[in-house]
Amino acid sequence: MQLGQRLTWQRRLPLVVIASWSLWHASRYDFICDDAFIALRYARNLIEHHELSYNLGQRVEGFTSPLWVMLTSAAGALGLQLPSAARLLGAGSALLTFVALCRFWDELEPTAPRLVLVPAAALAMSAPFAAWTMGGLETPLFAATFTLTLALLARDARTRTLRSSLQAGLAAALCVLCRPEGATLVFVGAVAVCLASPESAALRWRRTLVWLAPIALIVGGYQLFRLRYYGYPLPNTFYVKTSGEGLWQRGVTYLAFAAGEFGWTLVVACALSFLYLLLPRSLRFAERALDSSRVLLGSTAVAAGVHLLYLARVGGDFLDLYRFLTPLLPAAFCVMTCAASRLCSRLPERARLPALAVAACLLVLHGANQHALAQRAGQVAESSRAKLHLEPLGWTRLYARRWQGVGGWLARVRAQGDSTAVGAAGALPYYSGLPNLDLFGLNDAEIARNGRVIGNRPGHQRFATMPYLLAQKPTFIFMNPESTPSTSGRLRYDRFWTNHGYVPIEIRVDPELCGCPETFYHQFLVRRDRAATLRGRDGVVVGSALP
Repeated sequence: MQLGQRLTWQRRLPLVVIASWSLWHASRYDFICDDAFIALRYARNLIEHHELSYNLGQRVEGFTSPLWVMLTSAAGALGLQLPSAARLLGAGSALLTFVALCRFWDELEPTAPRLVLVPAAALAMSAPFAAWTMGGLETPLFAATFTLTLALLARDARTRTLRSSLQAGLAAALCVLCRPEGATLVFVGAVAVCLASPESAALRWRRTLVWLAPIALIVGGYQLFRLRYYGYPLPNTFYVKTSGEGLWQRGVTYLAFAAGEFGWTLVVACALSFLYLLLPRSLRFAERALDSSRVLLGSTAVAAGVHLLYLARVGGDFLDLYRFLTPLLPAAFCVMTCAASRLCSRLPERARLPALAVAACLLVLHGANQHALAQRAGQVAESSRAKLHLEPLGWTRLYARRWQGVGGWLARVRAQGDSTAVGAAGALPYYSGLPNLDLFGLNDAEIARNGRVIGNRPGHQRFATMPYLLAQKPTFIFMNPESTPSTSGRLRYDRFWTNHGYVPIEIRVDPELCGCPETFYHQFLVRRDRAATLRGRDGVVVGSALP
């Protein structure tokens, strides 16, 4: 049965309904992550100044998704506001993920096309997938390209044509350009294309070369650009995120916590499903020989295993709702549904209806669990997350908006030569439009390599040394950007900073600057020579050289 024959309206219509509901589900989270504004700042500088840089004139690769930056730049060049463009691209990527899931299922279990609605519904219910659909990051695009590459690899194993090899290679190239973790699929795919084929050696090598051609052109081309433009073989973020001690321990703890939140029953069921489907034909009672479905399962298992090891190695994540695990969900739901379907087919006729009822109940329980997970993650502070130093989604939403407000205030008072120094390198610098010293070094080559190691929180392992920070002479320094009380307070002095020419300042940020529900106040440091120009402004209190 051909793919086109299986995509009947009886299956398309429910899939459209599920995908549309997924977008509604995503809109309920209503946030853009602060980190997303880092990529948007690169995109804006590319559009307005033709520089792929964070600070104009400083070539540092502080983003991890070249494809996402390019797509947002293209959308911005067409006239869209960049934050809106990121959300729109996220929504489009989520829809593409459902297409990829459908392709994945068709290669895994083509004899039951309508059962694809089960993994599609499970994905639409998932809090991580919904939350990161419009969170501004490349997560939904990576989920789509990751799933699609696996499906096209399996299709190539089935059809064994040069065209299918080229399409699979193109998908893999885009996956790598979306996230560096996608490089796993290049190696997995090369093995699948070259070795998992019964044709002649000459044809295998031709298909392998065709498979590698788009990867060499796209990924290799970008690598040459990276070396020429930035001067380093790896993105600047790599040097930060591989720093610190205890990353393995933190990463394993993070994955265990995630498994507990998803449900250990679900995790074990997924692992057993892979094992069951990978058993020899005589034991798994499959109707098909060891063909594309075996290639698909093997490739997925290897790619997922390497991805989990990578997550453990870098310490997991500090953001909530498991953005780095989200790309594994479409394949995981398909595999579990396939295993359950094949097990059900072995049951007597009279037992199949109760089995279907149990499956429906499990799907409902999955939805209820995801709702509870979203409720926990949606809080500004949550005890279980505090123990692991995870940033709850409610906190992420609140402070991205507050940093937007502070950035908007700085844009109103900015003067020639002003600059900032802040570790929250997203919304505040983006909306201020000022040059920024990224104190955690993601966008600063010196800090990324030689900054002080302060811990093992992913992306926050290093911090600027005081001599380096002071040598940059930033106008405004934010050492504690999370301190935003709803009432004015007494100015906090620090002798170290007053001795080096900085005084405290407090500003009032009103809701219209950021869309926050209430006014808040924020204290930071301003260089003494600039402080005099800010005195007397409404809602501003500037300290003196001496407390």
